[in-house]
Amino acid sequence: MPPFTRGTSSLLGVVQALIVFTSLTACGNTTASTRFEGEPPPTSPWPSDIEWVQTFGDEFDGRRGRAPDRSVWVPDVGGTGWGNDELQYYTDGDNTFLDGRGNLVIEARTGSEGHKCWYGRCRYTSGKLTTRRSDDEIAFAQQYGRFEARMKLPTGTGLWPAFWLLGENIDAVGHPEAGEIDVVEVIGRRDDEVEQHAHGPGLHFGAEHILPPGQSVSDWHTYGVEWTPDEVSWEVDGSTTRTLTREEAGSGWVFDQPFFILLNLAVGGEWPGSPDSSTEFPARMFIDYIRVYGPESAP
Repeated sequence: MPPFTRGTSSLLGVVQALIVFTSLTACGNTTASTRFEGEPPPTSPWPSDIEWVQTFGDEFDGRRGRAPDRSVWVPDVGGTGWGNDELQYYTDGDNTFLDGRGNLVIEARTGSEGHKCWYGRCRYTSGKLTTRRSDDEIAFAQQYGRFEARMKLPTGTGLWPAFWLLGENIDAVGHPEAGEIDVVEVIGRRDDEVEQHAHGPGLHFGAEHILPPGQSVSDWHTYGVEWTPDEVSWEVDGSTTRTLTREEAGSGWVFDQPFFILLNLAVGGEWPGSPDSSTEFPARMFIDYIRVYGPESAP
């Protein structure tokens, strides 16, 4: 089905969201966009017993080969290296599609397809989607809440899939001042390690979470964060794996503004290194769903 959204009028004032509402027709392709702005973060504590309500989601239903809803998911295009000397060119949608079985696929392939990268003719293409249309128009962003995705991630040297969040003021203040929350990243040669990080000015928090014996990131897992005015907690399959508190972050806490969503499959770069002869292409990142929640308002 098309992305699910809910306005913020029924949420606590701590949640600020920029929501895209999708109106269905018989063909399912009529959309309308409305912006809702919440109140500033409260000084009172976050509710101790939160009742979550869904504010955004996409189940990625649709026929095989169809593009994800372009009113929400916007390709981020280019082969600039993306600050990490990455080797892929992110295409304008060719590498992102529905598989007809309820999943979004982001596919990395060998070959240039005529694209130029920072190092010359591109050796790989891949896909990157965000919920930001431009520096002054965002399809979806939210301040605080639960962000989660059920995913099956590719493994192999040089592959770098990620589900992450960036502060919506990224163009105004830059990185890391805008803040970054990495819900999950995977360095493809480490098939049992889930990277979980947060970044702000002077803040580089996080490490890897090791999956239980016999499990791999190439299996289906649910990855999430629960983000409040006082802390960010990471989860894998419903279990909390690490927590960053406001006090611990100090002046690096820049997580009191709406953040938008990013999904991508990078190839190469300083962190994962380059693919080698053992890396299999095409490499596919599967996303069963993305769901976002906020706290239900008090009676």
